[in-house]
Amino acid sequence: MFILGIIPFSYLDLLQTQIQIMLLIPIILAIIIALLAIRYRGRKSKERLKRLTLERLKSMDPKEFEHAVADMLRAMDYKDVRVVGGSGDLAVDITAKRGKDKVVIQCKRYTGKKVTSPELQMFIGMMLTEYKATKGIYVTTSSFTQDAVELARRHGIELWDGDRLAEVISRLS
Repeated sequence: MFILGIIPFSYLDLLQTQIQIMLLIPIILAIIIALLAIRYRGRKSKERLKRLTLERLKSMDPKEFEHAVADMLRAMDYKDVRVVGGSGDLAVDITAKRGKDKVVIQCKRYTGKKVTSPELQMFIGMMLTEYKATKGIYVTTSSFTQDAVELARRHGIELWDGDRLAEVISRLS
């Protein structure tokens, strides 16, 4: 009789636990769905911000664009950042220092046109012969041809296309 008294009690506990679990499952699923929705919205928002940033950069005149890139470099702890662009700039718009490196930067505000290998060749030549720099960064609001990418890789030139530029500025904002 004592055993029979325990069985119904244990069965009721088990049944109650199962009911509680069944009630928790929809709540847990709702929380997971809400978190996924928030994450998705965050990604969409970041993409919109990236596009807005890139659109704003493309609408600047070349001088404004050079100064925006210079400001970004300062925020990234580059030192002695100077905008030297303009007529006679010898394919370099900004000079800076980072650690022991003398860095030169070329800025091209393009829409619809890719930076080509000949443009990069001129930059590399001026970087090495005229500026005697140890590091080069080529920044554009558009993108690079495959030949330009290969040339940059061989010479250790850092390439910032429109997407990368927008991400960097977004991260610094």
